Amino acid sequence: MNLTVVMFAVSATALYAIAYLVNPRNVSAAFSSAIRQLFHPAQGFAYIIFSAFLIASLLVIILPKEQIALWLGRESGLKGILLGTLMGALTPGGPFLTFPILVAFWKAGAGAGTVIAYLTAWSLFGINRVLVWELPFFGPKFVALRIAMSFVVPILLGVFGGWLFSWLKVQ
Repeated sequence: MNLTVVMFAVSATALYAIAYLVNPRNVSAAFSSAIRQLFHPAQGFAYIIFSAFLIASLLVIILPKEQIALWLGRESGLKGILLGTLMGALTPGGPFLTFPILVAFWKAGAGAGTVIAYLTAWSLFGINRVLVWELPFFGPKFVALRIAMSFVVPILLGVFGGWLFSWLKVQ
């Protein structure tokens, strides 16, 4: 089992135990609230997570590994890094969707540089963040300039990361 999962489970258990000792009703209220948030019809994270893992699992099966390696693999070079950057910028949703899909690409043969470029682009200028948050608050001029200035970052990190992973013989 993953150490992070274990630490979250231990932390949650300890906090709930302490809360129970202070006031058992708080535990019941908090647990009910968590279940409502997880399965809320409009924004239930459980549905998002489950759907993302369904999509990612299907991608691993339906995407030919040879095609993934050709487009996104280590041998794809700068073309794969540029494609990873574009895909990262255009991937909607949060980490619940992005990470399972990206792991599917990784398992199907995507190179480290491409994965790094994808994650960096998604973090820097993911379409949801730009359209929903940045444009309304900062306006199109500011957003366009910020994206233009930061566009090279995923590419540079992808190239460097691909080289470093290759040099360290990781993958």
